[in-house]
Amino acid sequence: MVPLDFHYVPTCSANGCGHAAVYKIAASWSDGTSWELKHYGLACDVHRHSQLARGQIHRQDLLLADGEVVGQVGLFEFRLNARDAELKRLPEHE
Repeated sequence: MVPLDFHYVPTCSANGCGHAAVYKIAASWSDGTSWELKHYGLACDVHRHSQLARGQIHRQDLLLADGEVVGQVGLFEFRLNARDAELKRLPEHE
């Protein structure tokens, strides 16, 4: 049997949307030894502002451990299979 190719298309995090993700909602995170983007959701072009606001609200409630630092939540380009360091931060207002 030949295995079937599986192609995952990440979708917008807005309830009931289903459109392909164009943006990653995230904030820079570090524990002092490593760095990554803390993920708050994905958004299509239509829902980028509402999902960004949702991520910013969730960031306010985050409790940090000693040595942890989290930046401001923002919009990043979303590219499948790209590392966090490769994602470009985008302007929030266009």
